[in-house]
Amino acid sequence: MQSGITVSAELQDAFTRFNSDSSTFCLPVTITAETLTPLAPISFQGSPSENAFFSALPQLSSVLQPKTPIYLLLRRPSNASTALIALTYIPSNAPVRAKTLFASTRSTLSRELGTEKFASTVFATEEDEVLGQDAWRERDGEGPNAISREDMMGEKERELEAVRRAESEARSGTPRRDIGIGGTFGPSTGSGMRVSMSVDEDAKSALRDLQDGGLVQMAVDIRTEKIVLADSQSGVEPSAVATHISSSSPRYSFYHYPGSDVVIFVYTCPTGSSIKERMLHATSRRIAIDVAEKEGLKIEKKIEASSPDEITGDRLQEEVTPPRDQGSTRGFARPRRPGR
Repeated sequence: MQSGITVSAELQDAFTRFNSDSSTFCLPVTITAETLTPLAPISFQGSPSENAFFSALPQLSSVLQPKTPIYLLLRRPSNASTALIALTYIPSNAPVRAKTLFASTRSTLSRELGTEKFASTVFATEEDEVLGQDAWRERDGEGPNAISREDMMGEKERELEAVRRAESEARSGTPRRDIGIGGTFGPSTGSGMRVSMSVDEDAKSALRDLQDGGLVQMAVDIRTEKIVLADSQSGVEPSAVATHISSSSPRYSFYHYPGSDVVIFVYTCPTGSSIKERMLHATSRRIAIDVAEKEGLKIEKKIEASSPDEITGDRLQEEVTPPRDQGSTRGFARPRRPGR
């Protein structure tokens, strides 16, 4: 699973110069406008040598910022040869969106520049792991055959773990703060965090017009980062709701259960969705609910599922008329899979 971020031509050129210039110690890289772009390179203070690498480490503090992830392409000379290192620095307190984007793009960076050109990759979450000589000597002491937990994880497993962490943080909530890449997180009226995001007028209009048996679907437009109307249907039977919901992309669905005054909010996020789709929808679903409520809908029932197939007619009916021993409120529950 990839973020969709690509290496810019500017970075390709900068890396070519970095790769051939032995006097350059570091080429910092960031994400700008959906592409990987270079920052100003950092040179060795003296002639390149093993000791010069450690002497140059303090210079990296000029490009490390609190809560801001960055990639550092490093040159480490030794007596025998020179090794290039691809270091990913993602502070543990970085915003959720920045964490997921940088974590899911790190493999793209090394792959598009040429994996074979890097002797090793490093993942750091604290400044001392980047600037501290002890941290680098500890890595050296692990030996060439040492296997870390990250080495044992596949590329996709690492990316999925980053998404799971981000989605978990989105559910747990956080104070309002800058998220680093387009927008802000802020406290919501319910549980979880949200991103400041505009909503298309067509989507608002469809919510206002939602009638008995109606199904309104909204989604985040990844390019504009705006919530838009994905589809609007009338006269939808409960057993047919799943057939109208995308099985490949996340959706916010609002269904007015026939013969009742109950509007059910259904959040579906297929596992095959891109990392950016999952991240944006997970952190923006509270906005979708807020907008619906502002347009006059009373949302009391909420379902979360990874596949539309889980949204069965029986499951929807259970939300409207729950079993007596379970009470009238179920909260934000995952539906049982069909056949269970």
